[in-house]
Amino acid sequence: MPSELRIFVPVAIQAIMNNLVPRLETATGASFTQLVDLNPAIPERISAGEAYDIGLTNPPYAKGLINAGKADAASHRAFGRVPLAVGRKEETADSIRKDVETIRALLHEADSIAYTGAGTSGRTYLDVIERLDLSTALLPKSLAMGGGEPVASVAAGQVELAVAPLTTVLSTPGVVPAAILPEELGTHIDMSIFLSRTSQASAASALEFLTARELDDELAAAGVLRFELD
Repeated sequence: MPSELRIFVPVAIQAIMNNLVPRLETATGASFTQLVDLNPAIPERISAGEAYDIGLTNPPYAKGLINAGKADAASHRAFGRVPLAVGRKEETADSIRKDVETIRALLHEADSIAYTGAGTSGRTYLDVIERLDLSTALLPKSLAMGGGEPVASVAAGQVELAVAPLTTVLSTPGVVPAAILPEELGTHIDMSIFLSRTSQASAASALEFLTARELDDELAAAGVLRFELD
């Protein structure tokens, strides 16, 4: 019987992982169970003792798990960097804004802006609007929602804009990027990958597959750029 590998997957890259899992299973000879959650919730579940073989989450969380003896330090690698984006309904699509001033205008003009309240993207959104001195103007029309709900609400026509990882915007039918926040704002969302200290042998093969350069172009097209860990 093939072994089963349990992999923690951030909501932001769930669609990407859905596409990769069949090839992962072929490459490793194992079956995969995805444990999908928001980045901040993944280390909480691991710290609480939930069994896993492979984890993906933000590097500070991964390093915390390593320090706590919950992850294998030697296996820790960068996976991908996802820009923070603003999504809008497809039929209202315009050119994608990529500079601070035009993005500031886009947010000011919007009637409603949804974001993920408990997610890394939501925390990043609140931080950047504070740094840009936009909190007073934007918070009254900003709506905190659960994972995946902001872009779904835009697709359904319930809110005008959604702040979300670019990966989520690109993978949601009926939603397109209205803006991609520039690198200078430091709003990108980094994700790294690691193994548990008790992972099965086939997990190492999965780690090699997911960090191989052969995937770089495919990941970039889906909104994930490779990066180097500090």
